[in-house]
Amino acid sequence: MSAFFIIAAIVVIFAFGREAILLKQTGWDRLSQKYPCRAAFAGKYKGCWWAQFTVVGPKSKTVVNVGRMSRWPIRLEFPPYWIGADPQGLYVKRNAWNLRHSPLLIPWNKIQSANEITYQDLVRNSSPGAALVRQPMALHPFMAVAKGIGGQLLELKLSDPSLSIVAQLAVFEEARRFLSGKLRLLNSQGIESSTTRP
Repeated sequence: MSAFFIIAAIVVIFAFGREAILLKQTGWDRLSQKYPCRAAFAGKYKGCWWAQFTVVGPKSKTVVNVGRMSRWPIRLEFPPYWIGADPQGLYVKRNAWNLRHSPLLIPWNKIQSANEITYQDLVRNSSPGAALVRQPMALHPFMAVAKGIGGQLLELKLSDPSLSIVAQLAVFEEARRFLSGKLRLLNSQGIESSTTRP
């Protein structure tokens, strides 16, 4: 029985350690201080299976990929993030067991820009080669594209704190109508165009 408790303790310590690292690396700790969600979101959340957080510090930039893309329509897992939107702002939450990640409500006026980007943009702005070796390939969207997995991406930039969030455009479907003139989408030729339509 003692072996079971030792294994369980190791799993718990690992899980909490991973939570603490992600909390810092994704900038969620600062986001939760600035934009806590104090009331339950009454709308419908959309599952976000992959997101990339880029946190800009005074001397360095941290790029973190969370989740993974897949070509399979049925999954035996939960999305790592959930996205919702209403006139108050963008709602972002994690799953119930991600205890240290409190839900966020980011007001629309705090989002500096919302730009559709390509997978090539992610390759250029990704972490250095050494970091790519340390992380599983499934976490990197450009590796997913090489396997035939596609989809449009949207990058949201905030100035306070200085960070950006990239996820598939489809998860921001409800948010698009609230982003007003900040939303820039690419047309079929890869040229940016402003839109206020959902």
